[in-house]
Amino acid sequence: MLIIKDISNLKLYLEAYENKGYSLGYIPTMGALHQGHGQLIKQSQKDNKKTIVSIFVNEKQFNKPEDFDSYPRNKGKDYDFCDQFNVDVIFEPSSEEIYQENEIKLENKYFKNILCDDFRPNHFDGVITVLNKFFSIVKCNKVYFGEKDYQQLKIVEKFIQEKYSSLELVSVPTARSEEGIAFSSRNEKLSKKQLLEFELFHKASLKFMSDLDKDININQANSLAKEFIRKQAIEKLDYFEFRNITDLSLEGDIQDTRLFYAIYKGQVRLIDNINFSGGSARIRTLNS
Repeated sequence: MLIIKDISNLKLYLEAYENKGYSLGYIPTMGALHQGHGQLIKQSQKDNKKTIVSIFVNEKQFNKPEDFDSYPRNKGKDYDFCDQFNVDVIFEPSSEEIYQENEIKLENKYFKNILCDDFRPNHFDGVITVLNKFFSIVKCNKVYFGEKDYQQLKIVEKFIQEKYSSLELVSVPTARSEEGIAFSSRNEKLSKKQLLEFELFHKASLKFMSDLDKDININQANSLAKEFIRKQAIEKLDYFEFRNITDLSLEGDIQDTRLFYAIYKGQVRLIDNINFSGGSARIRTLNS
């Protein structure tokens, strides 16, 4: 496994394999790697000759400086994780390597003022800005994103279609624990009590979805969702709502939706989405 920290050396590596006609898969991350990233790596390795993982904590997508400062960083653990998954290259540039002085953020124009964009202003501007940088550097055939951050996935899909049409976006189902919750770096910040409460909330949400009449529309489902969430012991709620799986609108039948939620346990913001397919909630754990 190679660890490359500067753009010039990465370009030399990429050119060598591009000349051989090798397919290259790319997984952009902010480190704090977990089994969700592992699923992305496995899929890339199935699809490509070589797999590249970037590790870069992007300051521009944090709304609060303290959140950037407290973001978990453990290079040794991340290196070991990638080595165990037989990653070919880790690209780990510095902020100075990626951003010029007084760098201007790009403005996200997709799926605005809903879900996370409504509660985290300018977050997706930072995401689009850094991905634009990395996509111009890491010349690959396919890029991999998980479905856990589904709004981000849809935004990146639109961005790639508009600006990087030769790049194929591959979405990978959310990796989950045996208890059903999505793997996330944020889970590490939870106490045992908070983690158990979160698991119980997620299971209750699944039960709520499974009990719904499959013939109702999204607006009807969201009325019932409001009743459900009022009965839950939630410290703070950003949203808990069904949206159309294709365009994230509030139009359509419940069969064509995902349930999106963002809740807090203490200071930890936890997001997830659950696919409602064939009249029931569908999730897949690592062992299923």
